[in-house]
Amino acid sequence: MSSSGDVLYESVNDESHSVDSRAANRVYRNFVTMAILFSANHGCTVACLALATARLGSLGAWQSGVLYITYTASSLLGATYITKQLGSRNAIIAGMGLYCTYVGCFLVATVFQGIASEAALLGAAIGGIGGAFLWTAQGAYFGQAAEDHAECLQQDVKQSTSHLAGIFAFVYLGEEVLLRLLSTALLKTGRLSWSAIFSVYTIVAVVSTIAMLMVYNYQSSNQGNANVFYKVTAAGQLLKSDPKMKYLIGLNATFGLAGAFLNSYVNGEVVRVALNDPDSKFVGGLSALVAIVASVASLGLSRIAQRYGKGVILVGGSLCFLGVAFPFIVQPNASRWGWAGLVIVYSLQGLGRATFESTLKALFADMFSYEKEGAFANIILQNGLFSVIGYVLSFGLVCQEESRYCIRYNDGSLHNVGFFEWLVVVSAILAIVGYCRASALYKQEQLGYSDSSEAELIDNESAVSA
Repeated sequence: MSSSGDVLYESVNDESHSVDSRAANRVYRNFVTMAILFSANHGCTVACLALATARLGSLGAWQSGVLYITYTASSLLGATYITKQLGSRNAIIAGMGLYCTYVGCFLVATVFQGIASEAALLGAAIGGIGGAFLWTAQGAYFGQAAEDHAECLQQDVKQSTSHLAGIFAFVYLGEEVLLRLLSTALLKTGRLSWSAIFSVYTIVAVVSTIAMLMVYNYQSSNQGNANVFYKVTAAGQLLKSDPKMKYLIGLNATFGLAGAFLNSYVNGEVVRVALNDPDSKFVGGLSALVAIVASVASLGLSRIAQRYGKGVILVGGSLCFLGVAFPFIVQPNASRWGWAGLVIVYSLQGLGRATFESTLKALFADMFSYEKEGAFANIILQNGLFSVIGYVLSFGLVCQEESRYCIRYNDGSLHNVGFFEWLVVVSAILAIVGYCRASALYKQEQLGYSDSSEAELIDNESAVSA
């Protein structure tokens, strides 16, 4: 039975080995359509997430915690199974549908304040599960589209993953910026109530979910001979069985830690002092700068990756994350900071995020093409886990006496910020080392050698025989 997507899009997989530019364009247009609809739904979600604490107070903080817990847990248990069973397109729709529940819970909590807690926490739990489904399935769909695109053009699939990853990141981050700013624009120009604003977000999320039915439905990668336990735990199984995956943990870890450092300490404490901003009115603009820089940079990075490879970009991205924390080791006094320094720091975070949203995901699609669902579930698992660790450390690393790196927060508490800063720096260095090792293993696999010693042995034998 053909899916609804088949009406819009014809499969390009045939036995022809000639370049088919028209078919490649169909793949490209379909992928861009998916990216636009996906990003509209996800943009509404992150816009509401950014408003959680501001609109719901301490309940919003608890809500965000529940969201990340179910998000990380579902990536390890369940997301791969759903994607394999439903297929990537349908799993994306399922995830978007669950995200609608999260966005809608803000509307319910605002209108029916008597059940605000129940609505907010239940919506967050469901939304976190949806997020794991969504990103695992998006990674699988991205990999399938890249393979299709490469086949049409008879080119190395790495060229297609780099190109499509850049396009997706540009659309995704661009829509994120627009939807983050939507609430501010509606409040200032339309004088709408918060219930009306959350209604707009809910409508956009629902409409984009329904429209996703127009996108082509790739055949499920469900392995008939794989047991249910493997399908459910594919992320953990891949982490355990493929040594490349453990060496790539650092890339996800440094993104999660740097983001937590920026959002918790820099947003919450440095900006307030450096810019004399007790009401955090500049935080929104600086946060938007991160997404803007990442969106613009993602297109350029895709071209660089196609020409010079992904390694130079991922190393550069890790150094950008290092640059988010290291300046505060050099100058920990927030009062000595100003606009110029903060713009540089936030821009570095944006450049680093561009590498994460585009190049890193393209790398995972290349290295783990045989297990796309498990690979992208690992991105969620690793990044989510280290994001949680980072947010916990931002408030959990207390100290007893105010000093150069024992910083007094606005609430009067003392925190060992120096340890957190060095943790980000060290994780960035380990990320580079880990990537180099994973890349070496991948090259050995491409050459058909199981390990470096075997490769060296064969080289030595060849040299002797010559």
